Amino acid sequence: MNDKLLITGASGYIGNYLFGQFKKENFDVLGTYFRNKKEGLLYFDLEKMSIDELRINLKKIRYVIILAAANAKIDESKIHWGYNYKINVVRVKSLIDYCFKHNIVPIYISSDGVFDGLKGNYREEDERNPINSYGRIRYEVENHIINSKKPYVILRAGRLFGTNIEDGTLITDMLKDMRRGKSLKCATDQVFTPLYIKDLFNFVKIIIKKKYTGIFHLASLKATNRYEIARAIQNFFKLKNVKIYPCKINSLGLLDKRAKLTDLNISKYKSLTGHEEKQIEHFLRMINE
Repeated sequence: MNDKLLITGASGYIGNYLFGQFKKENFDVLGTYFRNKKEGLLYFDLEKMSIDELRINLKKIRYVIILAAANAKIDESKIHWGYNYKINVVRVKSLIDYCFKHNIVPIYISSDGVFDGLKGNYREEDERNPINSYGRIRYEVENHIINSKKPYVILRAGRLFGTNIEDGTLITDMLKDMRRGKSLKCATDQVFTPLYIKDLFNFVKIIIKKKYTGIFHLASLKATNRYEIARAIQNFFKLKNVKIYPCKINSLGLLDKRAKLTDLNISKYKSLTGHEEKQIEHFLRMINE
């Protein structure tokens, strides 16, 4: 019998993928939506509601997967700081406290943005020092969770990507832009470790099965940058007429600061699962048109 789990923000890309995969594998899973109504999900306004108001049997819920609820992009986090802080820090802390009170394990999807990007190859125990609004939000929630001394899971990742051409993620969006003939300016000095959405699901499933707790770094590709990714896409799909210009991240006129070396060391993840990073071509072959 699987432990029951609840996914907040299950109408967004990550949450909806996880919800669908758990459903396919016959897990006892519930999901919530706020603005983006989807069939099978429960309405939940994190700003104004408690889980009690979902009218579900809390005694059966063992895990709550917590995803960002508002303005999840870096610059938007700065622009809408007040609202974003209220929802993704104050209200998420309240949700986490609720979980702890009811012996529910929160699974918090965090980010490599909690690091300042000065050294790269970050391990789970390395010092965190976020340099932008997005990272500070994750940092504050992480601190709240860690300081609780209760069982928890924090999953840190770089950019998530999928292989459905319409999923709006890193690699597929680049491919669509190139096929439209759009020239790309891609940073060479921002290094990160992208995570395939299915690898995230598979590890969450292992966490539930094995009852792991703690902090885990996840990745599906070795440390890379957007320029390398764009060139790999161009070569794989033979898009010879597309112009890709290397640049520095700070030349792009972005509103908030960007950490440069945020690649994650995933030795712990590897030791628990046998997982190994794959070449980007492995995922390019999987793109579903």
